Amino acid sequence: FPGILRLRSKEKLPIVGLCIGGGVPSVENALEIIDTLRANGFKHVSFKPSNAQSILTVVEIAQKCDGFPVGLQWTGGRAGGHHSFEDFHQPILQTYGAIRTQSNIVLVAGSGFGDADGSLPYLTGDWSTGFGYAPMPFDGILLGSRVMVAKEAGTSLAAKKLIVAAPGVTDTEWTRSLDNVQGGVTTFTSEYGESNHVLATRAVLFLRFMHKTIFSKPRELQPALLVEHKDEIVAGLNADHARPWFGKKADGQVVDLEDMTYAEVISRMVELVYSQKLQRWLYGSYCQLVLDFVNRTELRFADFKFGTGSAIGLMLLDVHPQDYVNQFLNVYPGAGTQLIASKDIQYFVALCKQQGQKAVPFVPVLDQDIGMFVLKDMLWYSEHLDAVHDGDVQRTVIQQGVVSVRYSAMVDEPVKDILDSVYRSHVAALLQRLYGGDTSKVPVVECITSDIAPGPGPGLPADPAVVKKDKDGKQMLSLPLDADKLPSADQWLYTLAGKQPSWLFFLLTSQSLVKGTSLVENFVPRVMRARPGR
Repeated sequence: FPGILRLRSKEKLPIVGLCIGGGVPSVENALEIIDTLRANGFKHVSFKPSNAQSILTVVEIAQKCDGFPVGLQWTGGRAGGHHSFEDFHQPILQTYGAIRTQSNIVLVAGSGFGDADGSLPYLTGDWSTGFGYAPMPFDGILLGSRVMVAKEAGTSLAAKKLIVAAPGVTDTEWTRSLDNVQGGVTTFTSEYGESNHVLATRAVLFLRFMHKTIFSKPRELQPALLVEHKDEIVAGLNADHARPWFGKKADGQVVDLEDMTYAEVISRMVELVYSQKLQRWLYGSYCQLVLDFVNRTELRFADFKFGTGSAIGLMLLDVHPQDYVNQFLNVYPGAGTQLIASKDIQYFVALCKQQGQKAVPFVPVLDQDIGMFVLKDMLWYSEHLDAVHDGDVQRTVIQQGVVSVRYSAMVDEPVKDILDSVYRSHVAALLQRLYGGDTSKVPVVECITSDIAPGPGPGLPADPAVVKKDKDGKQMLSLPLDADKLPSADQWLYTLAGKQPSWLFFLLTSQSLVKGTSLVENFVPRVMRARPGR
């Protein structure tokens, strides 16, 4: 949340809304968030309730937020990524009446959509008639999983191919994915303790094993279980997970951290956090991570006349880390034979756990924080496959809807084509349904928008000094020569803008404009301000 505020206020990105996932906050907290958003120029907020009760909480928030636009995104249990266990339809059937009592709620349906035919009934409201209810239209639909294969999506090419290969299931079969692999998709428990629909990669199956064997057990029993299943866990990390077991000797033997020399630890770090193929660090904070342990090692072997800090150029570490390691061993040969001390093992593990840095791409130990090492930020790898040490996409976690995955049939399909296919089909169906296919019957408006905020009053005062004139069929306004008799800035701009939702109205009344990719102050009202005699 603070990061979003910074992106808008400091970096001037044109962000106008915020979606809060992972549960609906309390009414009090939500109202505080809305007050902050309103104060920072945001236009709307959205929530993702998980059941009928949390839907009603969103309704209460909308009722108490002084008309601030509230998006209610309903996805139910079949959604890709984090999901509930709720049926998609029943909670909306229960709460639709309450939702529609609040005109500032925008009701959006998501999950399981990928084409026009499947989503149109939710826009028309026909979906509810099959349950014996009156039509209950949604205001919009969400397409999340469907666009993960788009050309513009950050999903790696290999992950997109896996998505296209997954057959998915029908809407009546999605519950089977909760406990098993169904249609290439399954559910695992994420780092947040929530159920998450993902492709059934080897990494996910390993994480399901970890949940069943370790994470679902009482915390006090987990250390003993880690010892009991250590061989299985280490083998699974090395074979199936994006973060392999750290412990490895120079000859490739799999060991524990205490069996490694200082040189082997440093070399293994560089191997796992620096890409030789790309000639760069996998993430910026990893260079500092290696440097911190190098400095610690140097304290063990350096002649103190050098003081603290590396005796070798730090630029070399940044640009050619393996050459740096080789030179380091020439200066401190003892690091190649001395096993790492117990205190330095603790220091190394603490470095791997420190906050504010990217999660390390390996698992150093099996301890009480094993969940953090194997679960935290795992989705990142599906977009940055080069960060996986052998580039195997099966080692990653890829969120995907168990129903909507059926509609992804092409890798790198332009997102415009995906959206246009849905949009154009919707338009054609609605045109036929509402106007018999006759485009001449469709009402024309210059701008489609929500209700316009009221202006500062009825417009210009009835003052003979401000006269409307018709000249050559054009309406003209004449302002007085006396500055004291000029209308207020708001009265003047709203009079120029008119009362209809047009491009001119928004040009003159908007607080900001988008310039390139930045949000800038709207300078047009200043240019068009009322001046004497104009």
